[in-house]
Amino acid sequence: MKWAAMGFLLVVMPVAVQAQCAPVPHADDDYAALSRFWGTSFPLCRLPTGTNNAFADRDRGGVFADQEWLDRIATQYGSWAASGILAHEWGHMIQGRVQGTAAELQADCLAGVFLRGAGLPWQTVEQFAAVNWSEGGDPYWTPNGHGTGVQRVTAARRGYYGYAGQPASQLAILCPLSAF
Repeated sequence: MKWAAMGFLLVVMPVAVQAQCAPVPHADDDYAALSRFWGTSFPLCRLPTGTNNAFADRDRGGVFADQEWLDRIATQYGSWAASGILAHEWGHMIQGRVQGTAAELQADCLAGVFLRGAGLPWQTVEQFAAVNWSEGGDPYWTPNGHGTGVQRVTAARRGYYGYAGQPASQLAILCPLSAF
């Protein structure tokens, strides 16, 4: 399935790579919700403990996360924080082969869309954006960074408040590939 209007291309992970993918069991509910919301699924693979990271790898066709790190984030901030991080990474998987700050901010916007679609209150999204900034944002704008805290909140806010159930083919207008 292609979302041509957005330039989003859904990828399928090769069977050989899927066999090497250890699951992230504590994220089963998030995985199911993300797959259902976006109408596609990607393997969610476990990174070694201590990696303290989550990332999307389009070449390998999956999202990778350190389960213990996500558990700490969820314990410290709430389960919505881990959901938001995975939603951000899911955004990278559906947006196509783009990189840089604009891609990071678009993924934040798409995470805002998902969090709205999941029925979470705006305060949760504000906290998600603040956590993302403190955990991986940039204090100032760079062309290959994640964006500043203000940019990340603006992007997530745009996705959250702009989403009204419209189909994925219309989300490029809501979450453009640009620096917010």
